[in-house]
Amino acid sequence: ASGLQLLPECTRCGNGIVGTIVKARDKLYHPECFMCDDCGLNLKQRGYFFIEEQLYCEAHAKERVKPPEGYDVVAVYPNAKVELV
Repeated sequence: ASGLQLLPECTRCGNGIVGTIVKARDKLYHPECFMCDDCGLNLKQRGYFFIEEQLYCEAHAKERVKPPEGYDVVAVYPNAKVELV
């Protein structure tokens, strides 16, 4: 062992990550690989959604989630004040 550390591996591209790491749901990404699986929108500083282990922006996440008849999909962000009525 030469003391070389294994690089953390990017979930999207599979390459080692040097420098900044984006961590979401125990998955690691290069900052540039942290994007919507549908449209490629970079999700840094935005809301992101995991659906069946895939990463999506809010618009594409809503397209994939079909609520029961008469209900709407609402994104709730961490630390948001939500009032149930």
